[in-house]
Amino acid sequence: MRYSREGQNLLASIPGHGTFTVTAEAVSMIDVFGGVLHCYQGCGGCRKQGLYFSRTEPKKLLRCLLNGPEQAGGDTDDDWGLPTGEEILISVSHELAAKLDGAVLDFGQYNKIQRFAWLTMPAVKGPACTCRRSIGPSAGKRSPCLDDQRIGLTDL
Repeated sequence: MRYSREGQNLLASIPGHGTFTVTAEAVSMIDVFGGVLHCYQGCGGCRKQGLYFSRTEPKKLLRCLLNGPEQAGGDTDDDWGLPTGEEILISVSHELAAKLDGAVLDFGQYNKIQRFAWLTMPAVKGPACTCRRSIGPSAGKRSPCLDDQRIGLTDL
């Protein structure tokens, strides 16, 4: 099945960890960035864990199964394509997978920077960064802000 209807969100299913929504805007930008997006967490940011995005898939990852809104809850089909005819591949790190059930991945203008951001992460308890790029307890006053560093897509 191909992703042929513009303006629709996709439902991404992480094997063994639940699902998250990928907004139509995020799908469009994944297309612009070559059809591949890897989501992971790492050190840094104003909170204990920074949330990062990369075009490079690492060796250990969980590939998401993608479904359109009309197929949510039905059989999964991981052969989704983009309007350009290319396939879309979204993967997440093992560390981040457990935190993404019910999350929403978006792309837009956040704090005057165009970038991917997790709009919601209901599975994460405790404080989240207002820029939606860090999670967990505060990392201290001297911790760098991902916004200040202007970190966008990174290569692992």
